[in-house]
Amino acid sequence: MPKEEALWPCFDSWVLSEHKPLGDKGEDAWACDFRRGDVHGLAVFDGCGGAGSWRYPELKDATGAFAASHDMALLFRRWFARLDASLLLQPETAALSLANAAAAELQKVKSICSPMGIMGTIYKAFPCTASAALIQPREDGALTLTALQAGDSRVYFLTPESGLVQVTHDDAQGDPDPLDSMRASPPMSNMVNADVPFHVTATQLTLRPPCVVLCATDGVFGFFGSPMEFEYVLLSALMQSDTHLAFRETFTGLVRKVTGDDSTCVLSFYGWGPLKRVKESMAARYAYVSDLVKRIVAEKDPAARERVTREVWTEYKPKAVWRKGGGSHA
Repeated sequence: MPKEEALWPCFDSWVLSEHKPLGDKGEDAWACDFRRGDVHGLAVFDGCGGAGSWRYPELKDATGAFAASHDMALLFRRWFARLDASLLLQPETAALSLANAAAAELQKVKSICSPMGIMGTIYKAFPCTASAALIQPREDGALTLTALQAGDSRVYFLTPESGLVQVTHDDAQGDPDPLDSMRASPPMSNMVNADVPFHVTATQLTLRPPCVVLCATDGVFGFFGSPMEFEYVLLSALMQSDTHLAFRETFTGLVRKVTGDDSTCVLSFYGWGPLKRVKESMAARYAYVSDLVKRIVAEKDPAARERVTREVWTEYKPKAVWRKGGGSHA
């Protein structure tokens, strides 16, 4: 989609990619705002269907998971509209602000609904993930990225030098390696909800354009065999497209082929201009990742493919995963 206002010299465009197998009943939601001159905001929310399957007559029989993600998208828009960008000088304070706002909002929703019936301990009132990216321009031309996250949706950035980098750290039981978490989908250890305390983690870093920032639910990346294969698909979509609109259609189609869930990804592009410049800048990285993936898929024996995948992951991982950030509690 085209940018709404040319407030930033380096802001090119933003793109929404989503696949909703259940149509309007899907439990993913998103929010973004690129109108401010001092900060951009994008976020995704994924209703936790297993934990939030209870239906509420007061909410038109919606599940708690559906209600949580869509309410959090609305809450994020309101929170972002009131956000004083100076708060991001203390990212943990910004995380706490969002966590407190989310907790208060879901308690308000919970208060107007009948209690859940007798349910197991895994069930929660109004559970969802939350991953948001707040991007600020700096006087030296760089960008400050503040990622706020609860659950296992993710914030990434993409640059020609580093490729696709996972900024957030999944809140998953056992603290699995990112490769293993894509295979096993372990239970979450933390999520936005109205029953028990949760926290929002803040990670802040500096980016130099050109770059892409993206927020994605696990339906976007979680059905690929490895992080390398997910980056390959993202870069393939870029290389096959001449416009941001064409990229959206191509990327969504490639994800749809493998995903078994709702998938939602919001991306913002900085410092490239026309998409053809993205393709030129990312050509060397695309060739490198293509070679890694070819090494994996060349192995037909499952045991050999697993061995090669882990060898490739050891080479790829140092640049692909950002350090873990600190937490702020609601």
